[in-house]
Amino acid sequence: MSKLQESLKSDEFKVLEETLSVDETKETPTPIRAKYVLEGDVVYLYKDNGTKERIGSLEYWNRIKKFETDKRVQLSTTIQHTEDLLSCGLCNQHKNSTALLNIVLTNRCNLRCWYCFFYAEKAGFVYEPTIEEIKAMIETATSFNGYAPPIQLTGGEPTLRGDLPEIIKICRDMGSPHVQLNINSVEPGVKYYLDPEVAVKEVRKWKEAGLNTIYTSFDGTDPKINFKNHYETPFALEAYSKAGISSTVLVPTVFKENLKEVVKIVKFAAMHTDKGIKGVNFQPISVVGSTPKEREKLRVTQSDVLDELKVFGLKTDDWYSIPSVDVLADIIGGKKNHVHFYNNEKCGLASYAYVDGDKLRPITDFVDVDKFLEDLDKIDRSILHKASFALSLVPKIMQTGDLRKSLAKKIHRYIVKDELPNGVRISSMLDEIIEKGDYSALGEFHHHFLFFGMMHFMDPYNYDINRVQRCCIHYGSPDGRIIPFCTYNVFPSVYRDAILKENRIKDTNLEKKLKNEERKKARHVADFRHRIGEVKNSDVYKSYYRGLL
Repeated sequence: MSKLQESLKSDEFKVLEETLSVDETKETPTPIRAKYVLEGDVVYLYKDNGTKERIGSLEYWNRIKKFETDKRVQLSTTIQHTEDLLSCGLCNQHKNSTALLNIVLTNRCNLRCWYCFFYAEKAGFVYEPTIEEIKAMIETATSFNGYAPPIQLTGGEPTLRGDLPEIIKICRDMGSPHVQLNINSVEPGVKYYLDPEVAVKEVRKWKEAGLNTIYTSFDGTDPKINFKNHYETPFALEAYSKAGISSTVLVPTVFKENLKEVVKIVKFAAMHTDKGIKGVNFQPISVVGSTPKEREKLRVTQSDVLDELKVFGLKTDDWYSIPSVDVLADIIGGKKNHVHFYNNEKCGLASYAYVDGDKLRPITDFVDVDKFLEDLDKIDRSILHKASFALSLVPKIMQTGDLRKSLAKKIHRYIVKDELPNGVRISSMLDEIIEKGDYSALGEFHHHFLFFGMMHFMDPYNYDINRVQRCCIHYGSPDGRIIPFCTYNVFPSVYRDAILKENRIKDTNLEKKLKNEERKKARHVADFRHRIGEVKNSDVYKSYYRGLL
């Protein structure tokens, strides 16, 4: 009898689902049988090696399972699956297309955060892909998917590269509909504090090159907890706003110590929507990279974050797992190749809320989202052919008309309260989103509603191969592979670190120059933080943290 069978002998356990995980006790990544099990009102992942990992509450589990999908997309890849864990890329077993292509611009960083999943240690080398290598990654992803995907430029710390505007422009020129920058905001914040004009000018170059969104780390309002960028963030946000960046998303890494900061992070975002903050995307900590392996002291799940946000009136039923919108995305995408949302339901959650003064009103106060999604799903499951499915959504008389316009009119019946407190009508915004079917149409909606997201990236303890097969956030690699996010980072010796080392900068003089630049940037941060007393007395700092400290 296996350890898994032994541990589940009690009648107190109910097996909910089976999968394959990874045996974290082995040096080489090795698949191992695992089961999602209900114990009391909590769901755990039990592995055949005896490991038990908390996943979340039964309430959370029941909610996400409503949106489980069995759909898959056929990618244009010739890569055949050979061996679990050790030969990952987008192979013939992968079931989802790329919704976001991560391109690592550098492994250099001006910070050394103890919980960074990427910067595990001083690598001893510099990885910085050339413009041609970046182009090749985009071309590969376009070939695999049949479209140029949205792109996230990440690192390391991308702002350490001097050619950032050129890279952003290349992404847009090669057809990417949306380019976002994933940064810690320290460099822009320090620059703005020292010379606002210079900082704004630099960020404006990103905007003019085609940047859509800035994803910035922000782990709390408490300076002792958010040691990363508490002092720099207000100045960075000023730079972004004055440079014309109208979409900034706060990205908190959530661990036990800052779980209680979740509420203040949301308040901070709601207070500064006029500065371009459009959302908060929570990322429960992944115990990988430089993160200590003391997961019991650190572990936070999506379920824990949901519980914290209930104080705002956001119920568990106000949240939607990623595949909840798979049918809608397919309708808007039409016959052309497009981003799908055939994710595993455990990968992430999202919701929207209207900021009404110091209160939040969930999207479900205005639209019966569940009913709308349920009706779409019923039609989708009852019709075998896509053509019939599409025609079934419109009246007979409209079959030769425009499907999107017809769908937009149908959505009106699900509106519970059309007029927002500021007089704007939900129906008008939804019409534009459905009819245009692109990122630009979401701008007006995001102007009134704050986005809340959650992405629980995996680690060796909660790894689930079923989730990997449906991953939609992928890394480009100079070796021609497109690799799922969690595989890339959970097994660094096989993927991330091995790839970066193989493609490191070989020119010793250039490597030395870049390392010196990195040290110089780190000194800038240290110099700024020696002036904290002065910073705290500035009007910018005080205005951003008013009432929160």
